Amino acid sequence: MIELVIVTPQGEAFRGDVESVVLPGSEGDFGVLEGHERFLCPLRTGELEIKSSAGSQFASIGSGFADVSSGEAAVLVESCEIAGDIDVTRAEAARDRAQQGFANASSAEDTADQGEHAAALARAENRLAIAEKR
Repeated sequence: MIELVIVTPQGEAFRGDVESVVLPGSEGDFGVLEGHERFLCPLRTGELEIKSSAGSQFASIGSGFADVSSGEAAVLVESCEIAGDIDVTRAEAARDRAQQGFANASSAEDTADQGEHAAALARAENRLAIAEKR
């Protein structure tokens, strides 16, 4: 077992002993098991899978970092929503706003706005995909 701790700016989103966790690393997904070599890795917006004796649980996370040691995985991310806690109506509204903002920004020359809207769209689509895994 490893202790998984997920922390966001709003506070602790998850803490518990798990068999393994699969994280969306910046260079690809990776799994963490008990006894894993210590490392620090940047994370991208994506799906986090928590595996325990009760089965798998999924969460949508924003970008951040994972600090892994042999007995603990500390995940520090912008956001974390467990699949069962995702408000689908709110996520769909966020997706629609991001799509509209991206469409408006793509005709302008401001690439920073395009990047912000693209990131918001990716977060909303990720939340909707994870919500389906309840």
